[in-house]
Amino acid sequence: MWKYMMKMQMINRFILLAIFFLFFINGFSLPANNNKPPINVKITVNKQTITIGDKIHYTITVESPKDIEIQLPKFADNLGGFAIRDFGSSQKLWWDKKIYKQWYILDTYTSGSYTIPETVIKYRKTGENKWHTINTKKIKIEVKSLLEKNKKSSDIHDIAPPLYLPSGAFLYLTASVLLGIILVILWLSLRRKKKTKDEKEPKRSAYQIAYEALALLEKKDYISRGEIEAYYVELSDIVRHYIENRFDIRAPEMTTEEFLEFVKNDKKLTTEQKSLLRNFLYHCDLVKFAKYSPDIKEIKLSLDSAKKLVDETKEEDTQNIIQK
Repeated sequence: MWKYMMKMQMINRFILLAIFFLFFINGFSLPANNNKPPINVKITVNKQTITIGDKIHYTITVESPKDIEIQLPKFADNLGGFAIRDFGSSQKLWWDKKIYKQWYILDTYTSGSYTIPETVIKYRKTGENKWHTINTKKIKIEVKSLLEKNKKSSDIHDIAPPLYLPSGAFLYLTASVLLGIILVILWLSLRRKKKTKDEKEPKRSAYQIAYEALALLEKKDYISRGEIEAYYVELSDIVRHYIENRFDIRAPEMTTEEFLEFVKNDKKLTTEQKSLLRNFLYHCDLVKFAKYSPDIKEIKLSLDSAKKLVDETKEEDTQNIIQK
């Protein structure tokens, strides 16, 4: 009897050991948290306190496994009270992950407190029909006025009393007027001489001037030295001066928004050319003002866009076309 009991105890121990081993093989641990989403979402802005007219760089970044489909949100022309000036997206594959990025350039010309609302990111495993969602966090933005702090309406004073010229001031005033007339006559004379000289010299077209400047820019060593911002400053100046020379529009003296608003209803450019110009200028502004760092491919596309705009809008009778 005693031997039988010992034998049963050994059998029971063997069964327990076998059960423990099976649990260990299959992951004997606490139940996994199946509610945790398989994707990682990050929302960023370059700054949360700005002044009127400043640009906000709003970015949505999503990291997910390769077998997960992602659907990013779409916005119209407005986001949380901010105007959307430009936007773009990218997708990269990194080992077994996919990284999605969607960015927007926002601004406003009204001071106050703003809230960029939460957005909805949709995802599902490849082959599934049902979409799952993740809500991003809200972001508060403070927009400050450009007026001086503590500037009150009480600072406005009454108009000053009239000033009376002293007795000898009439002679000085007369002499000043005569001197002004003489200077104007000299200026007109010099201008006439310069105009005559310019008429004698063969006038180069806006197309030729722009292409010579673009060719010279390519020979400079900006890219290899890492001076990307200087490269984009000169590239955008070439296009702006070309628009000025070609269409008599004072492009170099305007901001991007002012210039695009000016040409919005101008029939000198087609709708496609206006779109090309808008995308080109906003991309240049990203590099110059938002500290965006483009890669070599983007830099090449910017140069190609400048050449395409010049090619499509050149004078019909252009001679001696300069080509690369």
